[in-house]
Amino acid sequence: MKVARLNHINIRTMKMEETKDFYVEKLGLEVGFRPPFDEHGYWLYAGDIAIVHLSYSREDEPRRTHAESMGDGLDHIGLDAEGFDGMLDHLRRTGTKYNKRLVGGGTIAQIFFHDPNGVLVELAYDVAAEGIDSETFVEEMEGVLQ
Repeated sequence: MKVARLNHINIRTMKMEETKDFYVEKLGLEVGFRPPFDEHGYWLYAGDIAIVHLSYSREDEPRRTHAESMGDGLDHIGLDAEGFDGMLDHLRRTGTKYNKRLVGGGTIAQIFFHDPNGVLVELAYDVAAEGIDSETFVEEMEGVLQ
């Protein structure tokens, strides 16, 4: 069980176009493929890796610094990882609340949990490399993660 590398950061914003333009113009990131989520946003790439994700935030929502909200600011950290079953065992043994789900057409298994400061951590696992059977995968919602 180990973390391999940083996958992406997600920034929630009400200034979507301005934020996208900043990362594209100031840092040289490029707008690229993003799955068809319900709300507008961007995935910004460095080479072939989408390192910054931009998600829409609503003005009437509390800021993200409140764990129960999804407002502006850093939303979560995403890490590519290895050892899916070992991590689940570890989280269960330590009594850590987590959610797990399958995305990307069944190619990515994700585990979400909060750090001690309330920062949401996303671990992403390659289903094929982990030997996860997407047909029998069961999503778990141990805690309420918005």
